[in-house]
Amino acid sequence: MVQTIIGVFDSFEDAQRAQTRLESEGVARTDMEIHRSTTGDISATSGEPTARSVTSEVAEDGRHDGPISGIEHFFKRLFGSEDEPEEIGHYHEAVRRGGALLSVEVNDEASVERVRDALYAAGAVDIDSRVAQWRSSGYTGYDSNSPAYTADEIAAERKAFPVVQETLEVGKREVHTGGVRVYSRVTETPVSESVNLREERATIERRAVDRPATAADLKEGSVEIRETQEQPVVAKTARVVEEVVVGKEASTRTETVKDTVRGTEVDVERTEGADPAVNPVKKPPL
Repeated sequence: MVQTIIGVFDSFEDAQRAQTRLESEGVARTDMEIHRSTTGDISATSGEPTARSVTSEVAEDGRHDGPISGIEHFFKRLFGSEDEPEEIGHYHEAVRRGGALLSVEVNDEASVERVRDALYAAGAVDIDSRVAQWRSSGYTGYDSNSPAYTADEIAAERKAFPVVQETLEVGKREVHTGGVRVYSRVTETPVSESVNLREERATIERRAVDRPATAADLKEGSVEIRETQEQPVVAKTARVVEEVVVGKEASTRTETVKDTVRGTEVDVERTEGADPAVNPVKKPPL
């Protein structure tokens, strides 16, 4: 069973780009049509005619029915002349406001979701959200007698007010906060130590005696007495009594960064006309 999927785009150029994208994803160009409210030939950006792209059509009596007529004939082919769903009027309104429709025919159920996702990925707008915007500015339904938007009206309606929101991004960087430099040098410190020294000296003592001499006393002889003394001997021994170990240790801390971010908000305000009997329709912001 052949099903027709319709995507709404803000411009004919957007619809053309979507058509090219779907073709690159395997959708035959002969299964696609682009509809807009401008009469004349439609050409793709490559310069080649867009397959089955229509704008206005000629009625059965040979008359040109107007810029929206071709789209009306397209929906009549789909739904007949009496059973069009209510939302079809929203598609007409989208085209009246300068948009374009891209219809894609699929032959199997499995391709429906794939094509629908491809249309949204290519920039198709949400028709329900767009209708809600129109209603906030006075839109009550499609009127086939209303003229198509002029270029100035389309530009005014599509005027964009950017909504900006800053985000806070906190990163990390390593900075030099100081350090430790360790020196090793030789020092000299005066010290003193007490030591007891011993010395030996020869002594001569003469004492008076009175006794008879013997043969032993008449012998020659000699005696040598050595004198000694102790002197201090200094020796130094170096010992390691302490070590200074140089290294680094890492730690982590949590710091809360506080700042302000800027953003913009867009407010929509409805204004009344000067004459109570005339309430002009305000074009919805995008």
